[in-house]
Amino acid sequence: MSHPLADVIRKADGFLLIGDSSEQRFPAMSYHSYSKVGKRFYCLDLGGLKESRGPTKGGKVYASVEELPEDRDDLAVIWVKPRSATRAVEVAHEAGCKRVWFSYKSGHRDAVARARELEMEVVEVGRCPVYYMDAKAPGCRAHTLMVRATRLYRRPPALEADPKRREIL
Repeated sequence: MSHPLADVIRKADGFLLIGDSSEQRFPAMSYHSYSKVGKRFYCLDLGGLKESRGPTKGGKVYASVEELPEDRDDLAVIWVKPRSATRAVEVAHEAGCKRVWFSYKSGHRDAVARARELEMEVVEVGRCPVYYMDAKAPGCRAHTLMVRATRLYRRPPALEADPKRREIL
């Protein structure tokens, strides 16, 4: 039996990854992981970055919803600072996303509330989707093992932003 979050990321095809390079929150390692395992996704950077940073330099990054391809999924993975998460939710909604996954240290109670106001399903607040992919890029295996060893992996999805909850990288 697989974890519900594993089912979400496994079935996501052409999901939207939202980061913000102007706040040093470009999801370079996630971008690299998804690229390495062949997961179809589109990256939108709120800071205007046009090419990926990190291990997968030069990959396509979109700066606006209007630039995004039409064949995207209804899932948005948000990877911004909590203070910018509400803006990212608005962008995800504008892009037609119906589900939102707040990655590690991206969730904020106002953003979660706004997603619900927009009738978007909150899938997770706090864990990185890479942990739940079938195939993993080499750099993510150690983090996944750590998450499994701490039993965080098996916990049910977190659906609220709780500033006191300890998240593991």
